[in-house]
Amino acid sequence: MQISLYAASPARRSRLSKLATKDHEDRAIAVAGSLEALRHLVSDRAAQIVIVMGDLATPSEATAFVRFLEHSPPILGAVALIDAPEARWVGAALAAGANAIITREPSSDELWLALNAAEAGMVLLHPRSARALTAGNLRAQAFVDEDEVEELTARERQVLRLLGDGLGNKKIAARLAISEHTAKFHISSILGKLSAASRTEAVSQGIRRGLIAI
Repeated sequence: MQISLYAASPARRSRLSKLATKDHEDRAIAVAGSLEALRHLVSDRAAQIVIVMGDLATPSEATAFVRFLEHSPPILGAVALIDAPEARWVGAALAAGANAIITREPSSDELWLALNAAEAGMVLLHPRSARALTAGNLRAQAFVDEDEVEELTARERQVLRLLGDGLGNKKIAARLAISEHTAKFHISSILGKLSAASRTEAVSQGIRRGLIAI
């Protein structure tokens, strides 16, 4: 199995490379620090069977990875490592060709299952991603209020209220028992959905829309 891995952080590239090849000496892995570099890796291996892995720490990386899959050279399959993805993103990633969507801190067994699902052309979702996709379909991607602001998830509303209390990323993560990366992901998503340029503006909109009690 040939694997091409994208991760922005050198530490993440090293950790995921070791995890992906642990107890599997038949796996060859090449790493890239940007999606453009990943594209070149895949193109250079055009004659080989390649599975693409993407370590997606931010909403912008998640969006860019979907675009990469939509326009990538031929690949065997794709695995996305992402925390708490939105239902719309999960649907877009699957439509673009992702086979497995798992957390950014998988066990070796979870990563083994994801890679094998990609190799077999099957789909594997972390329970959170499956629930998000189901909930998103039930909501039909609803929009709220007269400005057609995309609906915040229950977790995003919790994060927004904590922003209103003046908490920083670390305290929000501790309060909700999530990682700091996940807290940052939620905050970025909130800013995008509310079209807010700053946390202060997001809080102001939250108050105006009744999402934050005063």
